[in-house]
Amino acid sequence: MVELLVAVDGSPNSEKIVTYSCELAKKLSAKIILIYVSTLPDLVGEYVEIGGSSPSPGARPYVMRAEEVAEKLSDELETQGVPHEVLLESGDPGKTIVNVATERRIDMIVVGLRRLHGIEKIRSLGSVSRKVIETAPCPVVVVTGRDY
Repeated sequence: MVELLVAVDGSPNSEKIVTYSCELAKKLSAKIILIYVSTLPDLVGEYVEIGGSSPSPGARPYVMRAEEVAEKLSDELETQGVPHEVLLESGDPGKTIVNVATERRIDMIVVGLRRLHGIEKIRSLGSVSRKVIETAPCPVVVVTGRDY
């Protein structure tokens, strides 16, 4: 089965990314792997308290945010009847997305891109979407924040 790695960050554009990805997945008879990457560098180490099974106090807000975003978008995939799974990761988003795509032999990555202008565009040169486009092991589809 074709697998699409769909990267979301909880921004308003995430819903557009999932909507587009649902349409694409249906056309390709594909499964969506929804990935949310928290930028908290030590989330994995912080996630579980020693001997426990709940997030440590430092990681709790990040874990809650990741779970909220994933649940909301996963519900949309469920409603659309698209097979999917959810990955909650931590670290550098661009590197993590590419690493997961490489390890899982993903067929295509779907990421978002904000429409920036002027100085904001210059500042975004190290953006997640750019890192993914430049280093991905497979085709990358970029969904802009623009309405179609």
